[in-house]
Amino acid sequence: MRTENLILRIYGSCAILILAGASLIAGPQAEAACPGLRGTFLQLTDAQLTRSTAEWRQLFEEFQHIGINTLFLQWTVVDRKPLFQTARHDPETGTTLASILDIAERSGIRVWFGLAFDSNYWEEIKQSPDLLRPYFRRRLQELAGFLDELNKTIAGVPFAGWYIADEIDDRTWLDPAKRVILKKYLADTVALLKARRPGSKVAISGFSNSFADPDLLASFWADLIKASGIDLLLFQDGVGEGKVALENVEFYYGALERAVRSVGAQLGAVVELFSLTSDGHRLPAGIGRIREQIAAANRLTSFPVVAFSIPDYMSALAGRRAGDLLSDFLSAQRGCRG
Repeated sequence: MRTENLILRIYGSCAILILAGASLIAGPQAEAACPGLRGTFLQLTDAQLTRSTAEWRQLFEEFQHIGINTLFLQWTVVDRKPLFQTARHDPETGTTLASILDIAERSGIRVWFGLAFDSNYWEEIKQSPDLLRPYFRRRLQELAGFLDELNKTIAGVPFAGWYIADEIDDRTWLDPAKRVILKKYLADTVALLKARRPGSKVAISGFSNSFADPDLLASFWADLIKASGIDLLLFQDGVGEGKVALENVEFYYGALERAVRSVGAQLGAVVELFSLTSDGHRLPAGIGRIREQIAAANRLTSFPVVAFSIPDYMSALAGRRAGDLLSDFLSAQRGCRG
């Protein structure tokens, strides 16, 4: 999910792709319109990390009311600074990561653990292949340096898998030489993660800037997943960012679901809960649009729908508009079940 206030981030294929996803429908058609969410991202920004323990408990209570059972912790390291205690680093935060994970465990929520976020990533990947290769080599060395201590920190927590925080767009990697380097970096990353936790799953996210059509994007991801061993692709629907029109997102889901499944992986949808304003701000979206986004995701993807993000846009802790969206969402759930 695009990193809020750090980085700003279709044409559709033929409608027959909708039919191709028919076997992947998650439930009866009557339930497709129910606004069901099972996962959310959580970005541990400075603002989030200064929350009190009581606020974290309230947030996780909201998760339970919504039906969230999976949390994608988007990163655990920011610009080489771990958000967990290590032999060389003690985080300067009001609530430690260990405390948050304790609340998650008691709430029955499984966690996908994000790796390192590099605020220079989007500039670095613009470089030539000769300069990109040493950048990714350094990133791997850094991962090897903190992974053992992260693994100790999360011992005992309901572990769902690993999440690679480097998001993949649909334009940067069209250069064959750069794609080769990306595939090696991801394959080496996956190998390192699975060596630490044999049998663990690895996820990554991607999005469209409306540059590649659905079939081209699907072919790209099938190639990348086959080469790297990634288990789960989380596709950001782009509706909140205005990158993909709501009526076109199903074409991406259809093409990606077939391609990802053909190489033994899963596709998950990330529903953007916000709307991007003309002055660049992100505000909670309306419940009507969000219900349509979720319905499309439920029809055409195989992994339970993930939100970006409840802590920022659908929580009473995030302000009045976000609190109103939470109330609207819960009301819609009750009406749907009734």
